[in-house]
Amino acid sequence: MDGTKAMDEKQLQDNRIKRYLKPAALVMVLVALLVMGGLYLRSFFSEQTAQERSAQLREMSSQIRVNLDYNLETHWNLVASLKDSISSHSFGSAAEVQQAIYQLEKNFHTDLYGCRVLLLDDMGRGYTSVGDVGIWNDIKFLADGAIKHTFVSDTSNVEGTYLAFTHKLEGKVKEGPGLKLTHLVLLKDIKTIKKYYTTESYGGHAATYIINKNGTLAYYDAKTKDVFGVRNMFKALREATYVEKNGFEKMKQNLDRDGIATANMLFNNQEYYYCIAGLEDYDLRVMLLIPAEYVAGSTLRMMESSLRVQIVFTVLLLGLFLLTLSSILKARRNGEMIKIEQETNKKLNNLRMAAEDALHVAESASKAKSTFLSNMSHDIRTPMNAIIGFTTLALSNIQDLDKVKDYLSKILSSSNHLLSLINDILDMSRIESGKVKLEEQEADLEAIAKELVQLIEDQARAKGLELELDFSRLRERAVFCDKTRLEQVLLNLLNNALKFTPSGGHIKFTMSQLAQTPNGKGIYEIRVQDDGIGMGQEFVKKVFDPFERESTSTVSKIQGTGLGMAIAKNIVDMMGGTIEVFSEKGVGTEFVLRLELRLQDEAKQTQPAVEQELLPKQQEHDFTGRRLLLVEDNDLNREIACMMLCKYGFDLETAENGREAVAMVAASAPGYYDLVLMDIQMPIMDGHEATKRIRALENKELARVPIVAMTANAFDEDRKAAKECGMNGFISKPINMQEVLKALRDNL
Repeated sequence: MDGTKAMDEKQLQDNRIKRYLKPAALVMVLVALLVMGGLYLRSFFSEQTAQERSAQLREMSSQIRVNLDYNLETHWNLVASLKDSISSHSFGSAAEVQQAIYQLEKNFHTDLYGCRVLLLDDMGRGYTSVGDVGIWNDIKFLADGAIKHTFVSDTSNVEGTYLAFTHKLEGKVKEGPGLKLTHLVLLKDIKTIKKYYTTESYGGHAATYIINKNGTLAYYDAKTKDVFGVRNMFKALREATYVEKNGFEKMKQNLDRDGIATANMLFNNQEYYYCIAGLEDYDLRVMLLIPAEYVAGSTLRMMESSLRVQIVFTVLLLGLFLLTLSSILKARRNGEMIKIEQETNKKLNNLRMAAEDALHVAESASKAKSTFLSNMSHDIRTPMNAIIGFTTLALSNIQDLDKVKDYLSKILSSSNHLLSLINDILDMSRIESGKVKLEEQEADLEAIAKELVQLIEDQARAKGLELELDFSRLRERAVFCDKTRLEQVLLNLLNNALKFTPSGGHIKFTMSQLAQTPNGKGIYEIRVQDDGIGMGQEFVKKVFDPFERESTSTVSKIQGTGLGMAIAKNIVDMMGGTIEVFSEKGVGTEFVLRLELRLQDEAKQTQPAVEQELLPKQQEHDFTGRRLLLVEDNDLNREIACMMLCKYGFDLETAENGREAVAMVAASAPGYYDLVLMDIQMPIMDGHEATKRIRALENKELARVPIVAMTANAFDEDRKAAKECGMNGFISKPINMQEVLKALRDNL
């Protein structure tokens, strides 16, 4: 009975839900259609507005081009008349030329047209009606020997800005005993033809640029200051942001093909339309630049009004529909349905929040991965550059033992630094979680600085930068510190200076001791100063935040992760020091690092640095008669280890994986192998498993053979894992023979 009642209540609930499905689906469809229609209408209006603006600007520019072409042709007719008028003259002196020019200007009334006449001789000197004006600065335009030229002249020889019409006189003017004239130039005051290249259609907001064919600016005319302020307009236009993809390239193609082109761009956070029109038979082009708000303003207002009306109509229609539907549903609604809706909304909200959390985690992980890879590439390339460069030099000077030794020493230094960087990269998550601890060791501050400079000096030299080192105030250089972490911080600062200082600049690296504390510590100040591009004050405040880079046209071309300064700040904080930055755009940047470091005793302060032997002397480490089993899967690593160990008298046998090593030990007589050098990561069977199986052999003497790990897995947990599986010692790669021989002595 109770079961039947429950089934009836469930059926009733299902029927009630079904009654709401159709109205709800209808509402959703209507809303979707209205939204899609609104979006389409907005997109359509935007596209129509852009087309109307471009068409209007193109039409205006076409008319300017026609008017200007006609005006230029008229002036060429005047040039032809002037040329014919002096074709039968010869001139013996500058005074005669001056008089002839004066007569020409008087006869042709050139002053009424805003024109002046200039004659050039074969030495490039210019003559006007007031006399000799010296070598004409615009003689460069006539270097190709063409008969006719038209260009904008703005020289110190003749005061004012003119449109110059030059015509070659060769064969036209008789050669006299004095001067030989080569060119006739008609200088047209450019302001007198302003009506031909400008327009008032945009309320005085249009700017006119006259540019040469290669894009260089010849003349600018507008009521406001030039928004670009550059010499080459094509360069400025290429760097702007365009509404259309590849906007500049498409504009340039259309200009070269049709002689006229328009484009829509964003420059300094303002939208502009511009049109460039080429002049037929001339190397000049006219460009109109207008803020978007003044182009086709009436059309834009009409479309915006239409869109607002459409939105209002849509909202009213949707409101009316929803009101009607609400009235119908209100009569059917009951408490049970409200409860169902509330539960459903709660579930949807929980799902939405979970989806947002998952999306945030995924985005953070993706960003962290990208930043990690980029930072790893950036930091590794510096020592790799030194390794590759000095290796190339060593091969090129293989007969010069002193040079080869010097190069190999630098390669070793760079390799050690590269190894420390790799350890830092793998340890990055530990830095952020606070699990990394500083490891103090004896260090020489001046030696650290010089090693770092060696890493970057080739790059600085190639870029034309001057490196200045100043250690004059570094009294006590022998200290205790985490050498690797300090090198990482300083290399970050030096690389920053290297990246953001243009060619010909100067970088100064200073180390000084400020004071000595009573507790046996010294206060040190390290400065890295450059005269590079500098930073804005707003960015200076957040330069130590992760992933921050200043957004400027200069910096955007420089690759970087935005992690370097954040890592440096974390390390300095761990050391108990401070780091500050002082910067000004266009002047340069200076980073100031202050650390309190524990001093070494006075005996070590004055003790000269002793060069550590790379390979200890053989007579001091004689292991003749001792047999080792080397387990290593990499051919090169196996060859290197064998060559080094054989120098000290060891007999060596090798295995390429753990299974092979277990078999060789199990088949040997007790005491046959004195020690096993075991790699960890190997195919078929790894070092941990092989060690466990050797320790489990039935022959207890074989099972007790000393086993020392020799692996690139160098973290603390790797050492712990080696000990737990039964190994007697641990050697990290790349191998250091001092450490290898010590480990072998300890276990033999």
